Amino acid sequence: MKTVELVAPEELRIVERDDPTPGPGEIRIAVSTVGICGTDMEFYRGRRSAGYPFVLGHECGGRIDAIGEGLSEFTLGTPVTVRPNFGCGVCTYCREGRDNICPDGRGLGVRIDGCLAEFVVAPARYVWPIPEGMSAQTAAMIEPSAVAERAVRQAGTIAGRRLLILGAGTIGLLALQIAVVGGADVSVADPLADRRQWAIDMGASRSFDPVAGELEGEAFDLVIETAGVPGAAQTAIEHARPGGWVVLTGIPMDATSLETKWIVWRELKLVGSFIYDAGDFARACQRIVDGELRADDLVTDSYPLDGVTEAFRAAADQRGLKTMIRIREEAW
Repeated sequence: MKTVELVAPEELRIVERDDPTPGPGEIRIAVSTVGICGTDMEFYRGRRSAGYPFVLGHECGGRIDAIGEGLSEFTLGTPVTVRPNFGCGVCTYCREGRDNICPDGRGLGVRIDGCLAEFVVAPARYVWPIPEGMSAQTAAMIEPSAVAERAVRQAGTIAGRRLLILGAGTIGLLALQIAVVGGADVSVADPLADRRQWAIDMGASRSFDPVAGELEGEAFDLVIETAGVPGAAQTAIEHARPGGWVVLTGIPMDATSLETKWIVWRELKLVGSFIYDAGDFARACQRIVDGELRADDLVTDSYPLDGVTEAFRAAADQRGLKTMIRIREEAW
């Protein structure tokens, strides 16, 4: 099979590998579409590493191509996506349904080779059949939508409340749509003018350029940080009103610090939001089906497999919003 390997920072190559064989309880997926996300870019830039060569990719859509033993409920050819963070299944967290924080969890394209390949194997319990008529590209958008779903859910009651989202990338714009549907008055802050306009087009009541100081004097009931850059968490707590909530979703790779006095003085509720659980994934999928999430509208670029290097360069330069790689052309 053709596989995209990251062999050094900002260096990708397409190689041939043996097709993987699914073991008992596993499914092999013929991958059609893979999305590039912020986590992929951290590995691509060399700010994170799982060793080289390494296969990136965790947002995908495809079809069941081979079925391991003991899985009679699955059918060849079924269109699917993957919930790509695999819990150990036996620890306390997994037994509680919180496999997103399993200490021994394995993430596709994070701790183990990902789905930027013609085939990928996953445990059957993490293979997610998608609704009839959904495209492979849309299926690849369920994963980031689930991240946004959890972030908004972690914010508690949002109806009728003033909410600020820091960062108008894919996760931020998806969270914006979910929060608007939930009845919040949503503002968005991002230094890029085109992304602020995206936010307004998707229902934000106001947008701010944080670099230009436009947030000065503003306070919100809830702040969801999705930027993942140093300083964003501090900005979040500074703009939460007394008694407000702050949800941290981004993961900055550089050291960052917080002036915790603001958390104490204002009695802020500070909570993290890490990926999602199965319920978040299901709700995100249903929102896309119901039209509450315009996930496909965030896809600005699509490249064939042979154009993967250009695709990553474009994503690194922030030329668009969500970039997709077409592993194989397939009519769904």
